[in-house]
Amino acid sequence: MHCKSLVECFEGISAYANGAGTGYPLIVNAENFSDYQEIMHRLSADETKQCIYVSDHTFGNGLPNIHEVLEIIRGNSCYVVSGISQSLMLQGADALDRLVDTLIGCSIRDHAIIVLSHCRLYLEKYMQRDIRLANRIILIDGVKSTLPQLRILKTQEECTGAYEKGIKSLLSRLERVSDQEIATRPTISVLTDFTPDFFKESLYAVVISGGIYDTLVQKYPDLGIAADRKLGTDDQWAWLFSLSDEFQSFSELIRMKFGSVTNLTSNLSTVLASSDENTKWLLWLALKVFGADANGYLSTVLSHTENHSSFEHHIYQDLLDIPRNDARFETFYKERKQLISRLPVNLPEVSSYCASVGRHGKDAAFYLTDATEDEEFSFMELVSTNEWTDEELCAVATHAFPALGTYLKDFTFDPINTKLSEKDAPFRKILTDYFHRYKVQKIKNHIDPDFLDQVNKFAADRPFYKLQPRSSIVTTMDKTDVQAYFFDALGVEYLSYIQAKCEEYGLIYEIAIAHCELPSITVKNKEFQQRFDTKDIGDLDELKHHSLVYDYTACEYPIHIFRELEIIDQELLRIRSKLIQNNSNKAVILSDHGASRLAVIYKHENESKIELDEKGEHSGRCCPCDEDPCIPQATYEDGYAVLANYERFKGGRKANLEVHGGASLEEVVVPIITVSLKPDDIVYYFVDPVVRYKVGQPSTIELFSNAPMKQPRLEVDGTFYDGTFSSDTKHAVFVLTEQKRVREYSATVYEGNTNTGIALTFRIERGTKTRDLF
Repeated sequence: MHCKSLVECFEGISAYANGAGTGYPLIVNAENFSDYQEIMHRLSADETKQCIYVSDHTFGNGLPNIHEVLEIIRGNSCYVVSGISQSLMLQGADALDRLVDTLIGCSIRDHAIIVLSHCRLYLEKYMQRDIRLANRIILIDGVKSTLPQLRILKTQEECTGAYEKGIKSLLSRLERVSDQEIATRPTISVLTDFTPDFFKESLYAVVISGGIYDTLVQKYPDLGIAADRKLGTDDQWAWLFSLSDEFQSFSELIRMKFGSVTNLTSNLSTVLASSDENTKWLLWLALKVFGADANGYLSTVLSHTENHSSFEHHIYQDLLDIPRNDARFETFYKERKQLISRLPVNLPEVSSYCASVGRHGKDAAFYLTDATEDEEFSFMELVSTNEWTDEELCAVATHAFPALGTYLKDFTFDPINTKLSEKDAPFRKILTDYFHRYKVQKIKNHIDPDFLDQVNKFAADRPFYKLQPRSSIVTTMDKTDVQAYFFDALGVEYLSYIQAKCEEYGLIYEIAIAHCELPSITVKNKEFQQRFDTKDIGDLDELKHHSLVYDYTACEYPIHIFRELEIIDQELLRIRSKLIQNNSNKAVILSDHGASRLAVIYKHENESKIELDEKGEHSGRCCPCDEDPCIPQATYEDGYAVLANYERFKGGRKANLEVHGGASLEEVVVPIITVSLKPDDIVYYFVDPVVRYKVGQPSTIELFSNAPMKQPRLEVDGTFYDGTFSSDTKHAVFVLTEQKRVREYSATVYEGNTNTGIALTFRIERGTKTRDLF
């Protein structure tokens, strides 16, 4: 009979149980687990009925003894049987069909109610053949439940979370499973000795565990979303499985190991530096699963790696696959550089990268960074073997080697830092252009013919004498609360770099340009120590003359420039620290002389008869002489013949890196740098806020700041005025061409195009003439 509700079902069961025996069992079928469990709940609570569970008749890891169950229900009682259909569904449709046939034909003495699940199809087939069976079968209408999926485990190691051990335990679970449970956990895991072939006909969807990996994925769904089995070896998955009991999810495990599932790259340094291969693999796996923190380059790297052992290789190398004109290149370049800064230095990978970068031709320089000496060497090699315009060189240096790009920026010799007579004023621009070209050629590692002509001309003219002697500047300097530093071999070529570093470190600087004494050797250029007690800094000079690493005869590329800049940077930081510690209010950096790289590159000896006896003293740039040898390219000073071009005297030992002693501009033009801490509050005010206007004459006003200004500007009534420095960079004069009416004005102070937020007032008054009445 068909029942539309459980009420009708129980009416039929009661009628059967309370009536005379029919000689046959009553078969009740439910198509969903809710109805099935409700039926079993009510019948098991009835003390007049004896419940029999098929799972209780299952021994070891074998199948249940159905024959034994059928023998029991032939006894003198009212029996309720659960689990027969669940057992046969494991074996397939044919086995279940045969069992239904057996149950229909089973004869008993008393009463037996056999509760089946999901057997409607089979029962209806027999009911259609014999209409009399309608009185012995109850079919409950209802929505058919989805059968659970069975996951077959082969070994104890694969077991994690909830699982059933053996067929007996599985059947017990199936006899009591509910729709709510299946909705929450649709898969039931079972550890059994039965082979996969046994379950190939099962009516349950059966999956065979693939080992530890599948077990992990079942326990950690957040792992299975992105982690393919091939991402780890069996040993690696087993190691991860050994940790799984401590954590409820993969993300919880990763948070415990690495602090978070985001910003995982912050762990690269410590993890990759360790010898723990499992932890290295786990970090890489976490990056594969949880992503690369919006790092496009790392995402690309991860997509290229199928195992953690190649991860570091791809971090180093994958940028080479991105063309420089690709829209992603600049971002990827910066992201790669940041990533590698977090890794322990891997010299084989760096060497491999440098060996491969050449495939990009001249553009290869844009793929290099300032992180390693190998890349510095590759950069200098590329510069030396390719044609570069000055603009191209500055662009690539700024991109790949920021310190070098800063070094290559022009330092402007202006009226404030370079005091000259009015007739010699054009020499400032000559100096600016000269040192721009000098630095470019130092990096390019060659000398332009027209520049050499200029050097030879200067060798005869010696224009550096237009500059003030260093001694005349030093003797007028206030030495109160000042610490002086003697920076051996610090030439003016480094001033653009020093300026930038001072600004970066919050230092105020004032620069004065002078010439040193000839010959440009240290012993002749320490007169400033008579006025200042100096702390000596000799690392730069030591590098130029006595480096154990860099040698021009072994490697002609100017890779030592990177170390020169590092030395200057470190010393500026030390000076800043001393100023912060209040050891002094100011620091003065004094240099004895500069040095010439181009004189080393030139490799020519002077044709005069002079030959040095000292074998290497000053690399042949100067030579002691009793009298002036009258050499056009040399000057005679203080008992020395001093070469002013790029030659060296015979007998002089070739310099390793750079040379001094001669009279080229880079050897003799020296800076005097005063450094102090930038004030916490920068103050601006007008020296005289009252402007006397006279008809036919421009009105001027002078602005003062307690910190040096770079590009002072004023905005008055919408008109911008550029200032001109007066005595120093703390004073700027403005010519007010539009303001003529007598009244009060407001002026906004700008530094270049940046509004400082400072507004100052000034007043214009009529200028008057004073008449002398006497």
